[in-house]
Amino acid sequence: MTKQALSLTAVVAVLLVGGWFAAASSGRLEPLRSRHSEPATTAPPPLVAVTAEGKLYHDPDCAFIHGPVRRESSAQAITEGYTPCTRCLKR
Repeated sequence: MTKQALSLTAVVAVLLVGGWFAAASSGRLEPLRSRHSEPATTAPPPLVAVTAEGKLYHDPDCAFIHGPVRRESSAQAITEGYTPCTRCLKR
């Protein structure tokens, strides 16, 4: 009975470690530019506005953008680690 319990414990440990590695490897490749922003919960507009120093992507008409604006696709902004503006993209 002890060998069976030990074997079962070893199998469970291997599965847990394997699951942890799988979960860790499926994570985001690029870190978010801001620790305080949450990823979007709805689909962003196809074209967004970003700034080089900023951490957020905005609706191109957002009044809260600071600095020179660069327009790019939302997919590219997300790939670069930008997160949605909580004011203009609040949904």
